Amino acid sequence: MKIYLDFNSTHPPIAEVLAAARAFYLENFANSSGLSLFSQKTNARIEAARERIANLLGVSATQVVFTSSATEANNLLIRELRRQHRGETFRILSSPFEHPSVAEALKTLEDSEIVFFSATNCFDPHSALATLVSPHLLVAMAVQNETGIILPALEFARTKAASTAMLCDAAQLFPKLCRDGPPALQPHIVRQLTDAGAFVTAAGHKLGAGFGCGLLLTPRAHSLRAEHPLLAGGNQEFGLRSGSHNTEAIVALELALEHKLHSNRYVLWQKTTQLLEDTLREELSFLDGLRIVGSGMERAPGTTLLLLPEVPIDFLILALDRAGITVSTGTSCKSRSRTPSAALLALGFSEKEALSVIRLSYDQNLTGEQIRYVAKTIASSVRALVR
Repeated sequence: MKIYLDFNSTHPPIAEVLAAARAFYLENFANSSGLSLFSQKTNARIEAARERIANLLGVSATQVVFTSSATEANNLLIRELRRQHRGETFRILSSPFEHPSVAEALKTLEDSEIVFFSATNCFDPHSALATLVSPHLLVAMAVQNETGIILPALEFARTKAASTAMLCDAAQLFPKLCRDGPPALQPHIVRQLTDAGAFVTAAGHKLGAGFGCGLLLTPRAHSLRAEHPLLAGGNQEFGLRSGSHNTEAIVALELALEHKLHSNRYVLWQKTTQLLEDTLREELSFLDGLRIVGSGMERAPGTTLLLLPEVPIDFLILALDRAGITVSTGTSCKSRSRTPSAALLALGFSEKEALSVIRLSYDQNLTGEQIRYVAKTIASSVRALVR
């Protein structure tokens, strides 16, 4: 039995989505920037994808900017906002939970001041915003990628000063959007964030669209103008980035987003999550100090971060791999590094504890049989490693 439990890193490709995108590309491979009728047909399909994504999220098509990834979108935005304040110290107020594609990009900025508000204040925007007076940029993600904890991103956007720009990393929010979910996970949250002045970023490969396309959604009224784009060249995407459009990836992102919004069922996903976590607790009851990080807090379904004290995590992952179970150690995009998670440290865990976690991330279709197999295999592997 092979079970993939690393959706938060990369969602399994949705076969019908990729097949449809590839079929269009094979027949319409002209460069979208050309003047020929062939190119114009390709460009028309890209613009149709932009319009459809906008309609699904309740925003305007002019707010939808295609990039190659969420990492590019985050870096593009951060650097461009920095340029708008050249000649002065760039003041940034950030949550301590941000993904490396944001946190590391902030560190590259010259003449900047980065202040992190406490994990406790992440759920009290008024207290968090009091940490730094008049920041130029506020950074607060929507759903934490390691724990699934939902942050009050919309409240942050509505509480911040009008002069403060906001970056909301929504890479983990988009695949969890459910029409029957709580307000923080319903599709209209994206429109509300941009209406409140937040820039929102996301990635196609988190949705099952494969790699090659990211999104930057701008506020409805914004002044982002790239004097020096991150990528210079053809002046695509409203002048914010250059480079020939990845037609196949853009079409796949549109189709994957539509698929997720029609197929996600929050109640079922919550039941699946609860069953998995209850089964894990039962099978691992022999392990002192077992914890599900974020338990008791509002979390998006489909993410379970297990703290397994005194368990050699690298060997556990190898044992699970041999049993056909794919999990991760938490934050992705760290190039296999094993440094303690900044998010877990901010939550008060020690470095040793922060290195003693495995993350299981999955969708609503995880079956009871698979859940029992996963829980029993983790338990037997842990027993073998700690005896």
